[in-house]
Amino acid sequence: MKKHFLALMSLLVVFSGCATKGFVKQQTDPLACKVDVLETKASAAELRSNTLESRLDLLESRANNLEAQVNALPKTLELAPADRELLNEATRQAAESAERAEAAANRAAKAFELGQTK
Repeated sequence: MKKHFLALMSLLVVFSGCATKGFVKQQTDPLACKVDVLETKASAAELRSNTLESRLDLLESRANNLEAQVNALPKTLELAPADRELLNEATRQAAESAERAEAAANRAAKAFELGQTK
């Protein structure tokens, strides 16, 4: 009786825990596909982020260059009051444009960060 019980238990242990390669592949293939899609999306988002950062850097350097040029103008030129008013208006518009560009860059960075957390 003990021999039969031991043999029956041995057979149960041997046949109950086996997983075939096909079963494992069938279970892991959908996960591998999803991981590949997520990696592709992350790479594309990183590329867009790098592009946005480089464009922002370019805009900042242009704005700094223009600001330096505008600041140099009143020192080197004697301006009429009407010309000085035009210069002040152009300076104000340039500052507003720089603020809008910075706000847009901040929104883009925030959107990128939100996209990364999804």
